[in-house]
Amino acid sequence: MDANADLLATLNPEQFSAVTAPNRGSLLILAGAGCGKTAVLTRRVVFLTRSGILPNRICALTFSRKAAEEMAGRLVKLDPVCGGEDAPLVTTFHAFALQVLQEKYEGRSNFNRIGFSGHAALLETRQRLEILSQVSTTAMRKTLRMSITELDSALNILGTFPEKALEKWGGEEAELLMKIERDFSEVRKERGLWGFSDLISGCLELFKTHPQIAARWSGRYDAILVDEFQDTNPIQIDLLDALLASGATLYAVGDDDQAIYGFQGADIRTIMNFTTRFKDASIIKLQINYRSIPVILNCANRLWVDKPAEYRKTLVSGLSAPPTGCGKPQTMRFGTQEQMLEWVIGKARFIRRRENIPIGKMAMLFRLNDTLTTVANHYKNINLPGEDTPQLMTVHASKGLEYPVVFLCDLEEAVFPHYKPPKETRIDTWTDLLRAIVRPKAKIVAPCDVEEELRLFYVGVTRAERFLFFITVAKKQFYGRTMNFVPSRFLKRI
Repeated sequence: MDANADLLATLNPEQFSAVTAPNRGSLLILAGAGCGKTAVLTRRVVFLTRSGILPNRICALTFSRKAAEEMAGRLVKLDPVCGGEDAPLVTTFHAFALQVLQEKYEGRSNFNRIGFSGHAALLETRQRLEILSQVSTTAMRKTLRMSITELDSALNILGTFPEKALEKWGGEEAELLMKIERDFSEVRKERGLWGFSDLISGCLELFKTHPQIAARWSGRYDAILVDEFQDTNPIQIDLLDALLASGATLYAVGDDDQAIYGFQGADIRTIMNFTTRFKDASIIKLQINYRSIPVILNCANRLWVDKPAEYRKTLVSGLSAPPTGCGKPQTMRFGTQEQMLEWVIGKARFIRRRENIPIGKMAMLFRLNDTLTTVANHYKNINLPGEDTPQLMTVHASKGLEYPVVFLCDLEEAVFPHYKPPKETRIDTWTDLLRAIVRPKAKIVAPCDVEEELRLFYVGVTRAERFLFFITVAKKQFYGRTMNFVPSRFLKRI
């Protein structure tokens, strides 16, 4: 009997190929939404250990402590060899860098080697803002047109994504930001205080100035696995390069269609250039979806018909017995949010009666926290005491989750995709009216990353298992004022 029969028995052919692929070079698993990427990633780790790689020579990197803890727990359930002192290292990028910097080499802390005095400690938010106010004058902040907290955010962008920062703040502003960052760094190091933004950059500085330490760490691992690869930023990729320097293989799992954190510094180019960026690279796609009914998957697939074939995924249903009576996703247009909410409550009650789906397991997803809050306040005013309501959350917060019923809201131009709408022309005189008639209507150009907004829309669509409703409102509250809207351009794609 095959020793891996228990590990591989439940996998479909795509997943089987991804788990059992030869361990050489670099492999990208392009995992479509709902296609079982976590099952593949965890089984890959166990498969490697059963193929002869010692568990403690495997490192799996992810983005949140919760995800790392869940992955470590799954590994032990799959095979007890993945537990104990010699277990694979399953951690976040930041926690890995912290482990490196806290290590002592030849009797000296690595934190001290990169200039931190004494016993390095975590920099608290209050201390961070205090130091920033000391190293930047009022005149500097006035030149940058930034408050202390805005300056803090700008320095975070500068640290994690310098290319994007230099595009956004050029010339004098960029020079001023870099001076403030240098002074800020010196004070932190003098006081022995590190922030999370220091960890990966500090680790890279250590590896650059102490190649023998870099070699020690890269020599510890034979296989590096990375989850949510589409969310990596340039300095995380630099750290990955350092860990791969001694010949470890790279196994990356991600979905370019769900790259929605560009505003936080994530760089989709690394996943899109994977085959040229990494040594001996190849791609395996996971396209069998176990979450959504076929008509919902058809909606999702229509969003990517123009993508290059190498990265285009066509999701197909892997459900053995898709539920009946669900129908195609519907687009609903309402005059006001009150009308929309009344309809949602009625529809949720109807589905609960007919399909026996609890309303509390349904979800209303929003592009903006602002509109979510407005709807939540309406709920308080009109809902019956003690009655269940659909869960309210942003599309960003819904990533990785799934719901039998999804009401995808905020589908108005300027809300989703999100950008600042042009000011409405005031008409106070006959001359204003004539100008408005004669002047050609300006074409709306969204000052935002429309591609990332479309990926966020795709995330919303693929949260739905059985019922999906697209909701757009003609008049609604938007950042404190009532505005008129036209339906989102994304509705034309479905």
